[in-house]
Amino acid sequence: MENHKKILLLVISLIIGFMVVGCSDNDSPEIPQVPINFTINVTDVTSNSAKVTVTPSNTDIYYFCKVVRSEMLKGLDDAGIIRLLSSPNTMITPSKGASVFTPDTLAANMDYTAVVFMKDELSTPKAYRAEFKTTEIPAKDLGEGANCYIVPEAGKYSFVPLHVSGKPIANIDKVDWIWSTKVGESNEQKLLKNVSFDGERVLLDATGERGSIILAAFDTTGKIVWVWHIWCTEIPKTMKYENGKVFMDRNLGALSADPADGKKTWGLLWQWGRIVPFFGGYEETEWNKADAFNESRKWTILNPKYGLEWKFEYHAVNIDEAIAQPTMFFCDPKSCDWNNTIDLKLWGAVKTDYDPSPAGYHVPQTSDWEEPLEKLVTKEDLSGATYTFEGNTAWWPASGSGREFDSGCNIIGRGGVFVWSSTAEYVTDPFFGMDNSPIAFRLAFQLDPRFLTVKAMGNRAFAHSIRCVAD
Repeated sequence: MENHKKILLLVISLIIGFMVVGCSDNDSPEIPQVPINFTINVTDVTSNSAKVTVTPSNTDIYYFCKVVRSEMLKGLDDAGIIRLLSSPNTMITPSKGASVFTPDTLAANMDYTAVVFMKDELSTPKAYRAEFKTTEIPAKDLGEGANCYIVPEAGKYSFVPLHVSGKPIANIDKVDWIWSTKVGESNEQKLLKNVSFDGERVLLDATGERGSIILAAFDTTGKIVWVWHIWCTEIPKTMKYENGKVFMDRNLGALSADPADGKKTWGLLWQWGRIVPFFGGYEETEWNKADAFNESRKWTILNPKYGLEWKFEYHAVNIDEAIAQPTMFFCDPKSCDWNNTIDLKLWGAVKTDYDPSPAGYHVPQTSDWEEPLEKLVTKEDLSGATYTFEGNTAWWPASGSGREFDSGCNIIGRGGVFVWSSTAEYVTDPFFGMDNSPIAFRLAFQLDPRFLTVKAMGNRAFAHSIRCVAD
């Protein structure tokens, strides 16, 4: 009997023990689930791309990452953002672990948001975000120092204001456009936008329209200290002549090298040794002093901020004064020069700081063309002449004799090809009454009757076309 009681007590103890253990297991708290977080780093941002690095706190879960314009997310909460980015029309691939995303089709200068989320309907929607902004499209560097830069297409461009020699142009406070050729009949400047100077580079936005526009550098007093010719045209082609010299296919400032394009092939005009061009005009109307520059006023646009005018004055100035007054045609009646100091080295066989040619070119010496251009062939309609070598033909337009007679008057329609060289020297010629006289030389080709001089004397105050030769 006593043994039966012991066995019964043992069984009851075991049952109670099991019951206690079971209650303890059921009442114990669940192990808490660790929340998932994401770290998003955006680096290497450019105008069209970025590097997005996503690091999850749990490397075993799957998540999604999407880069969208920030404006798309305005007014949306996390749930709304996830619904938007999870729509059937949105292609998105899940990722696992630390991942790097490199979107490369972004728009420039735009606000974007990198969004990371999980598709978990059982948890509260959470969208992790990192905002960034793409940079502006980088400006194309126009290269080494020059007084003319060719801009062939629309876009952002920049250049460091350097002389041809590489010396920095000093005392620049700001840069702006001062005059441009017209685009069609528009009276608005259509070639450039947003011209500026950031302290190191001149910046500009080209529209893609064709023409010429002049930029000026101003000092803190508002004085013009330098000018540049921005030539908005396709990159000119070149042609090798029989003497081995390589010439540009068009006049400096011209918009075409095709004879069929007529006056678009004429280009601009320069007084010998000056860096800034003048606009030649198109009509045969400027024979009188009172009419001088009517064509310039008609076909160019002056920036109204600076009070510049197309004018001429009968006196000479120094180089700095000429630069400061880029729309003024100067000529001293006695010296027939715009410069009050005789200087025959402003242009030369070696490119100078005052050479108006773009990089890679310079104003030619007469020796560069003397032999080949003896073979110029006059076009029947007297609109110009051609030179042919090895199956290639160059067009030399008869744009008139330029601005001659020491007055700024534009003498057009004389059926002539007049082009400056960089050759200048002292000449003694009793026939012309010259006794060690400083003279610059030019190509002078009168078409009817034919009279060609490949080294014709000219006054340095004259303004003629330029045909650049390769360095």
